[in-house]
Amino acid sequence: MKKIFLYIMIAISLTLSISAQENQLKLIDSFNRTNLEELRSRFNSVGLEMVKTPNSKILVRIYGGESESFARPYIYGSLIKSIWKNFLKLPLEKLDIQFCNINNEPFLINSYLVEADANIETCEENLKMPQKAVLFESAYFDGNDFSASKIDFNSVENEYPATEYTIGAYSEFAQNILKKFLEDSIESKVYIIGYLDTNFETDGNGKVIAKNQHNLNKKSRLKKMFQAAHKQLIKNGFSNSQIKMMDGGYVNISRRLEFWFVPKGSEIPKPKPDYVPKKNRKK
Repeated sequence: MKKIFLYIMIAISLTLSISAQENQLKLIDSFNRTNLEELRSRFNSVGLEMVKTPNSKILVRIYGGESESFARPYIYGSLIKSIWKNFLKLPLEKLDIQFCNINNEPFLINSYLVEADANIETCEENLKMPQKAVLFESAYFDGNDFSASKIDFNSVENEYPATEYTIGAYSEFAQNILKKFLEDSIESKVYIIGYLDTNFETDGNGKVIAKNQHNLNKKSRLKKMFQAAHKQLIKNGFSNSQIKMMDGGYVNISRRLEFWFVPKGSEIPKPKPDYVPKKNRKK
């Protein structure tokens, strides 16, 4: 009888604790996937709400994932952090970002106003390691400046992005998850597929109107892109033996690096170029 009473008291205590925490959360915005301009506008409003509320901070919970890019929730987290820090110029200690039920729910971003010293329990991430090769994320590079000798490779968090995939940038949140997967499965690999830009002229509809072989990026540029990415991964604590590079060929859009997580025994991803130079075409 005493045990039953004890269990009841524990259950009541947990219920009251959860209820008390929920009462500390004031939902001020909720939305699904959006573009960078709207994301910036929404967090400008969220930031203003915090500024006008004394002794407060913002808790952001990102739920669920996206099939087209495994790291989509983490990329959004990086963009939010960048907007908060570099565009709104607000202190990072006033922003908490949590990732919740990544594999189990539709994509959703909720922003809450909470007291600055509130002790809010972290939600369950529920992240499962992929069982087959998945595109983790992509880092895009400026397709117009193909004569520059330097390749920058910075995290989205470090600079305010001009586009959702800012030049040569990656998400620190996403790459930390990728590193965790590789640490938990030492026979898995990260394949980095590099695509160069054709730099062909196009009309207003995006149709190619001039194809000059001299407009192709030089292979030396791909080497520099790989070197920049490899250096960053090693700096971040990745194992050199788990990093593989692959030449993806040429594409008619901005050059990019794709980061693929390939678990043990999974099929290695195949590059998908959309242009083959004449000298490389099979007769």
